[in-house]
Amino acid sequence: MKIPPHVLLVFATLFWAGNFVVGGPLVEVLPPFGLNLVRWCIALCVLVPLTLLREGTAFVRPAARLWPSLLIMAVTGVLLFNSLVYLALSETTSVNAALINGATPILALFVAAALGDGRPTGRGLLGSFVCLLGVAWVVSRGSLETLANLSPNRGDLLMLVAAFCWAVYTVLGGRVTRTLSPLAATTVSVFLAFPLLIITGGYELATREHGEIIPAVLAGFLYIGIVAGVAAFLSWTAGIGRLGTARGAIFLNLIPLFTAAIAVPALGERLVTAQILGGLLVLLGVSLVSYRRREKAMSGDVPTADERVSGRVGE
Repeated sequence: MKIPPHVLLVFATLFWAGNFVVGGPLVEVLPPFGLNLVRWCIALCVLVPLTLLREGTAFVRPAARLWPSLLIMAVTGVLLFNSLVYLALSETTSVNAALINGATPILALFVAAALGDGRPTGRGLLGSFVCLLGVAWVVSRGSLETLANLSPNRGDLLMLVAAFCWAVYTVLGGRVTRTLSPLAATTVSVFLAFPLLIITGGYELATREHGEIIPAVLAGFLYIGIVAGVAAFLSWTAGIGRLGTARGAIFLNLIPLFTAAIAVPALGERLVTAQILGGLLVLLGVSLVSYRRREKAMSGDVPTADERVSGRVGE
């Protein structure tokens, strides 16, 4: 039985929320590109045997027309996104970073439109705006003063580039999985990124100081490599491939909501009313975008703009 795409996307965002809680302290142990290299080394140890078991060796020979998309996915999603997030967090506040990351679904809608995968719909933009408002309320804990005092800096620009990279990865992942399985698409993109990961991450590990590698740090490495790496990427790619960019990317806004919820038992933080209200706004925005209209055109199953973006009419 297939797992519904909505459930896959929820799992992916939950795993990435854990990445913010677990991965944050790891940046104090290893530099960002070095940490990214360790993450994907661990992930490949799982991806390669799993892909060989499920796909055989055919996955190493995807159709020639897919190579440009896979290469761009490797650079944007595997090499750059998390490294840029780690860099951004060293130069900006978590509030700024979370708000900018909340704009990723909107960026994905426009990237999809630029690549000819349909135009942003009014419903999609409305849901994205409601989600962004909810994210702002969650991360600021309902403080208008906090939002009013935000000031842009270099870290914000890095975070914006990271958000754009993930929007591109998401759109191309939806396209590629019309031909390749999510497992094959993820494994190939990681393989293509690996030489660049070795160059950038290896240089940082060789030239910059790092902290003590204690058992808790090793457990953190396993989490970001296997759970936030393999499981989250596979769930995200599969969910986007079936649901489509227009309705799937909005699930990214669940990350701040899940991060706040995880921080309560893990870090002893306390949920406030404003965060609960912001979470409800996020859920409302996700619902507006992700669930297709029930009514069909009288002429018979005319696809909506969101369905055209997904490429999966009638699922």
